[in-house]
Amino acid sequence: MAALLLVKSLKLICAAEDKLHVSTTGSPHGWDVAFYAFGFLKGIMLFTVIVLIGTGWSFLKPYLHEREKNVLMVVFPLQVLENIANVVIDETGPATKDWVAWNQIFLLMDILCCFAVLMPIMWSIKSLREASKNDGKAARNLEKLTLFRQFYLVLVVYLYFTRVAATAIGSVMGYRFEWVRYFLGEAASLVFYGFVFYNFQPVEKNPYFRVEEEEVGGQLLAKVESF
Repeated sequence: MAALLLVKSLKLICAAEDKLHVSTTGSPHGWDVAFYAFGFLKGIMLFTVIVLIGTGWSFLKPYLHEREKNVLMVVFPLQVLENIANVVIDETGPATKDWVAWNQIFLLMDILCCFAVLMPIMWSIKSLREASKNDGKAARNLEKLTLFRQFYLVLVVYLYFTRVAATAIGSVMGYRFEWVRYFLGEAASLVFYGFVFYNFQPVEKNPYFRVEEEEVGGQLLAKVESF
């Protein structure tokens, strides 16, 4: 989470320097390359953090299932394609050949990534719902279930607002107010990061994310037997 915040901050700094140099000298002087690099890292790390939190890794269980590992393996190449499409879109224009096709590729990759990161959260919610009915720790499981439902709802709102609403608002405004679109997107990111980092921060004795001793013991026993 700390690394994600650092990369996000570096991306914004590079974006500011890029705009400053272009407005004063007409050339980004390499800041655009740094911006795209940190943007790529930010995208990878953001979706990785969301997937890991959604699976309950280190919170609900100290391991990842095979299907959850597969989600990460799907998200990584999708993010690579999405960032390549983003660079092509930004560095070219509507008059360029295949510009529309790259726009469609970017939107498709973004939608697939968003859908992929929602799946582990739905799996965790389903698992917690079943656990709250079947074992003797219903109260604790219901607390976790409530938090993961809130996380799912906040994530959906965040993805919709930054991908659809902010873009729609920016499209109806004049060029001089283009900054409003980016301001709304960054403000939404700030609220989302604050919610996630506050509720899922790795603090000692967090009542939501106490990994059960018998679950850890079972995993250790399974590893010993497999060895």
